[in-house]
Amino acid sequence: GRERERGTFRRLAHSTPLPSYSDVTMAQTGPAGSMAPKALLMASVFVGMMSQGSGRGGVRGEQFHPNKSTTFVNKEQLFKVEYLDDASLTGFVAEDVVQLGEYYVSTRFGCVTHSKGHDWAEADGILGMGFPAAALRSVPFPLFWALTDETRAAQDQSNVLKNRIFTLMLSEDRGEIVLGGHDPASVEGAMVTTPVRPSPLADGAEAFMHYMIDVQSLKVGKHELLNFKDSSIAIQAILDSGTSCLVVPDDTFEGGLLESPFQTFQKHFGDFEEPTIYITIEGTTFTIPYDDYMVDDKPCVMKMKNTPRTFLLGDVFFRRMVVVHNLADPMRPLVSVGQRKEGYGLTTKVQTIGDRAHVPLGKKLVQRPSPVTEHAVPAQRRPRAG
Repeated sequence: GRERERGTFRRLAHSTPLPSYSDVTMAQTGPAGSMAPKALLMASVFVGMMSQGSGRGGVRGEQFHPNKSTTFVNKEQLFKVEYLDDASLTGFVAEDVVQLGEYYVSTRFGCVTHSKGHDWAEADGILGMGFPAAALRSVPFPLFWALTDETRAAQDQSNVLKNRIFTLMLSEDRGEIVLGGHDPASVEGAMVTTPVRPSPLADGAEAFMHYMIDVQSLKVGKHELLNFKDSSIAIQAILDSGTSCLVVPDDTFEGGLLESPFQTFQKHFGDFEEPTIYITIEGTTFTIPYDDYMVDDKPCVMKMKNTPRTFLLGDVFFRRMVVVHNLADPMRPLVSVGQRKEGYGLTTKVQTIGDRAHVPLGKKLVQRPSPVTEHAVPAQRRPRAG
């Protein structure tokens, strides 16, 4: 099964003559089949070129129509993507000009003709922000990699992003993606940088499949959830903004942990009044306040289904953070994390500042928790003073 992160894009303002836009889902990192509650991040991409003198299309609600584009090419190749949760997408491979923010390039993408098990929530497709190793062979470059491919800069229809970096910031009801870097004014204090960890493949090789980083500590209040048998090790966490909650393992990983992180959270969540969650990355501790991880009077901390040796840092983590994905060196991708400055306002319109493009994102919850990802604490249980 393929890994994905869901996010969707609403319409952007821009000046280039690309006619039709589609709201699409951002595919980035999250494990398929985790069944954790999902939230889509919403903006727009524009696809295709209109004929000369016909003006610009892209009226809100208009989907991409290949027959309206003068640059659309059907590559006459079928594709099918299957996910671990039994969802699937089928269709054909095409090529056309695709634009995100102020950046656009002619690239391959899949035209979905049938979907099974997906709640698109008014979205029209999946936008690639992940790694090429997780892509289809027939569509080898996720869109973000194509938009930052310097070899395409000479194309007639291209405006290539110079820096292969994007930053994601979220709030309770919306978000912002920054293409090409991050805004230093958004960060409180210093940022920490950590390498992305590769995933093992069936043949014994490794490849970058997710934005997976080392985490040394995860606490609720004063209680450590990652009680390692060997204090010098860390556990990997996948940054997955498309998953609403923190999703932690109910496993000791054959004795690597002294007790289950999920069961430890269940046991100790009620020991404090409105406890903060603390996450330590590269020796720096970041905070998730109580109000950020409580959803519908329940802690948004879930149990992984069929857990790998990882856990998920979902939407609630991104609400207080500035998360920079630096893919400048494809063989050594990096993630930088900083605590977001209190009161920093997420953009409500597309803005270009130097080499950066700030793109607004909406948000819509599309999948509620299922029984296999039960909340750590029932809704009626309230934390007591301690």
